[in-house]
Amino acid sequence: MPVRDLVLLGGGHAHVQVLRSLGMRPLRGVRVTVISREVFTPYSGMLPGHVAGLYPWRDIHVDLGPLARFAGARLIAGEAVGVDPGARRVEVAGHPPVRYDVLSINSGAAPSRVGGTGWPVKPIGRFLPRWQQVQEAAATGQNVVLVGGGAGGVELALAMRRRLADGVRVTLLTDALLPGQNPRALRHLRQALLDARVRVEEGFRVRAVEGDGPHRVLADDGRQVEADHLFWVTGVGAPPWVSASGLATDPEGFLAVDACLRSVSHSDVFAAGDVAALAGQPRPKAGVFAVREGPVLAENLRRAVLGRRLIRFRAQRRFLTIIGTGDGRAVASRGRWAVEGRWVWRWKDWIDRRFMNRFNELPEMPEPVPSVPRALRGDTPQGMRCGGCGAKLGADPLRRVLARLPDQQALERRHGVTLGIGDDAAVLHVERQALLLTVDGFRSLVDDAYLFGRITAHHSLNDVIAMGGRGIAALALATVPLMTEAMMEEELYQLLTGAVEVLNDHEVPLVGGHSAEGAELSLALSITGVEQGEPLSKAGLRPGDALVLTKALGTGAVLAGRMRGRAGSDWVAAAIDSMDHSNAPALDVLRRHDLHALTDVTGFGLLGHLGEMLRRSQVAATIELSQVPLLPGAAELVTEGIVSSLQENNELALRDFEVRGAAFTDPRLRLLTDPQTSGGLLAAVPGSEADACVAALREAGYPNAARIGTVGEGPWQVLGR
Repeated sequence: MPVRDLVLLGGGHAHVQVLRSLGMRPLRGVRVTVISREVFTPYSGMLPGHVAGLYPWRDIHVDLGPLARFAGARLIAGEAVGVDPGARRVEVAGHPPVRYDVLSINSGAAPSRVGGTGWPVKPIGRFLPRWQQVQEAAATGQNVVLVGGGAGGVELALAMRRRLADGVRVTLLTDALLPGQNPRALRHLRQALLDARVRVEEGFRVRAVEGDGPHRVLADDGRQVEADHLFWVTGVGAPPWVSASGLATDPEGFLAVDACLRSVSHSDVFAAGDVAALAGQPRPKAGVFAVREGPVLAENLRRAVLGRRLIRFRAQRRFLTIIGTGDGRAVASRGRWAVEGRWVWRWKDWIDRRFMNRFNELPEMPEPVPSVPRALRGDTPQGMRCGGCGAKLGADPLRRVLARLPDQQALERRHGVTLGIGDDAAVLHVERQALLLTVDGFRSLVDDAYLFGRITAHHSLNDVIAMGGRGIAALALATVPLMTEAMMEEELYQLLTGAVEVLNDHEVPLVGGHSAEGAELSLALSITGVEQGEPLSKAGLRPGDALVLTKALGTGAVLAGRMRGRAGSDWVAAAIDSMDHSNAPALDVLRRHDLHALTDVTGFGLLGHLGEMLRRSQVAATIELSQVPLLPGAAELVTEGIVSSLQENNELALRDFEVRGAAFTDPRLRLLTDPQTSGGLLAAVPGSEADACVAALREAGYPNAARIGTVGEGPWQVLGR
């Protein structure tokens, strides 16, 4: 069981190496958590090549999602705003604090610029969207200005010049051009700047910047340069929260670490990269040092958790510098040696790609091996088992079980049950008050217990929302895996904080529950609600109605892909955003458009839940496959054969439909039976109201809302167009 929490704050060049090391050599008994503002972490060495158009966006980024899965680590997407070393907690914006036993910080530094205007190149994740805007907006006669004449400034100026139109000027302002470079390398790079027509203003010490854009950059000697687009490639500053935390810092506010990369004031805190200041070994803030620190940091974190003696890091005084000129050539230098040419760029390209491939081309995640005799394995469920609604029992076995239960119809009549098993929630009439009762829950489907709590609360409330009601009380059943007492307490806090935040948003108090130890983190919520007007049900479909879906499909496939390390973090983030989105505002919109019938789409997939509506209403429907919205990456994953463990059972629902114009291998068709967690609402509204209803849903915050089909009297159909 986990007995220590190791938290990696930031996804920088050192931490990606730590994660890979943990994947290759797992650290038993340790729970690893990564907290990063950006789940795609950029590699600074390839940034100029991307700016010059030589690398696509994905080639210069490490996707922390699959890498964290490979390392067996949890990933929390969030920005750290503070560290409390006394309480051993990391403060994260929009998220409960995260506890640690050992903390490592590789989160980068804060931008440094005069006057607070213009755009710093670091952090790179915030620079890249701005650079995209400049490419689209820069016009003939405009001036793109970079401040900073070090290796990064020169390389970016050359890269921008190669990418921008000829009529756009590029100007480099610097106090000193390429300080520390040997004369031969400096000569090559001056010639490259001249050939590329980059204007260089040397001896330009920036005193102030006027205007928010266009800008006027003022120098100490009185010179002025007009800038339509201003970028800072100068030094960086320490994040303000570092000194505010009480951790020891150097005079400039950077976290002071010793030769073992450990805080000089707190033995349970480590740091590397730009955020750190190496005591006795001052070095410039450059990615090369974070890369070199990575293996030592990985080993020392392992040793710190195990209580072993640490090893020392020795920062090199001289190192190889390779500066690309944006045109497929580069200049390399070390000490007094320097060379230039296309072969140098190919050399740099090989070095950079080899480094990135270590983190983006990971070994396949092994499938679980059944621990039963070979002769019995045919009856053993194979492959990774899904969480969320992908972990539900299939629709057919569930129906068979319900049919075999002792009869309860007399009890239902006696207690005023008018809608029961088979609808989204039961309706009980108690002393003239109609109560809605429902329960739902599952084992964790995401790394972050806080997010899992939020998603479970949304999912559980959806059954009451789908009946047209509102919740009035909730009970929780929480299961937490066995860990140390402090870790279990923190896990339960994170889980229930997420759930209670969502319940509070819906004005539903959590009035009690039960907690237990178990094999996995899980949460179930029982919701009691009341009617708001006439109760809605799955019956009520009428010929001529339009079928409207409020959210895109695909959470089951994306979550299965995440488990296998095959889903990109952008795909996972889109699925989480969809699941962490209430259906309550959608209900209000649907009611305003003469809503006839309603259900929420969950574990049995769109066709499974639609089939229930059609049986209750004794009508048929046609689904237009081309109109069904899908989450990013869902179709790609299904094409690769990555589906939820519930998919095979759900696809039995296709037997009830006549499929025209689509092969059964079509991923769009298969996603109609993809199990959804905290899915959208499937509604029937008059055909005349459909377009206005969809437009209103999109305006209310459901961008994927769509009219996906029509209710009629013919056979149930799926049309593949």
